[in-house]
Amino acid sequence: MTALGDRRVDLVLEPVTGKAVPVYKGETLRIAQLEGGQCVDFNCYNLRDYKEYMSTGVMRRQGMRAREGHFVWSAPPRFRPMMVVTAMPETCVTDLLAPRCNGAMMEIMFGFETHTNCTDTFTEAVGEYGLTPDDLHDSLNMWMNTGLTPDGETTYSWNPARKGDHVDLLALMDVLAVPIVCGSGDVLLTSNFSFKPIGVEVFEPTAETEARVEALNAEYVSLKNQRRVEEFRVREIRTERELRPVSGYQPEFPSFPLTYTEIALELSEDDRERLEYLRNARYPGSDEEVVLAAVMSWYLENRRNKTWEVYRGGLKP
Repeated sequence: MTALGDRRVDLVLEPVTGKAVPVYKGETLRIAQLEGGQCVDFNCYNLRDYKEYMSTGVMRRQGMRAREGHFVWSAPPRFRPMMVVTAMPETCVTDLLAPRCNGAMMEIMFGFETHTNCTDTFTEAVGEYGLTPDDLHDSLNMWMNTGLTPDGETTYSWNPARKGDHVDLLALMDVLAVPIVCGSGDVLLTSNFSFKPIGVEVFEPTAETEARVEALNAEYVSLKNQRRVEEFRVREIRTERELRPVSGYQPEFPSFPLTYTEIALELSEDDRERLEYLRNARYPGSDEEVVLAAVMSWYLENRRNKTWEVYRGGLKP
């Protein structure tokens, strides 16, 4: 278990409230159940550049549920680990599919013209830092026991969170973390049809957390394709709402036009038997398509960068 430093922040978030909390590199954010059974929505931004923000889409590449050892990734083209989950109890079923609830959803589903919801709560929390509703992004939903039916319908199950359960996230950069108490818990099973407070703490760095941060950043923040702002062709943030074309702009698509090299292969009788087996079992295409699929599948299983395997499987605690 990671040793934590002194407690710098100690907050209680009352039902249907949230808080934007700076968490500095090497610090640990703890989100805790004070009573149990409460769904928590979470988002975060780079504290030094709000246009770098958490991406649940990228996080889904690690798996459909976040767990201990997984990164909180920023959206491409930044694509950097912002935080890493260092503690997560079994009771914390996480959801990376559902968008945050909102007022219009409440009106459509239940006919409520006024009802608490996560979008409005997030809006008020980030407003302290000058961000607008347009700056919100899909959330990591903690203690949200959802699932999918075979035909893709969302299911909601009992929230098993217990009093005292907590999630710890170690900051790999300075972030603005935004935990909120889910605003639809009274009408959905996500919070067992009730609202409860949650606890939020921030612990200062220790030699152990600082060493881990440096090691992870050395490993995962050195890629050529993690684009910095100064590398953007267009980098000024718009202030005008209406979209207009940029005079003289011509797209320069990477690697365009594509070039192809044909490779001739001679297949033995055994090769052709294997090809037919693969066509019937996995790849119902032409001879060329089956061979290509077989070669690339082997490559993905045997030659892929080890960093990808950690990305998919998560770090060891």
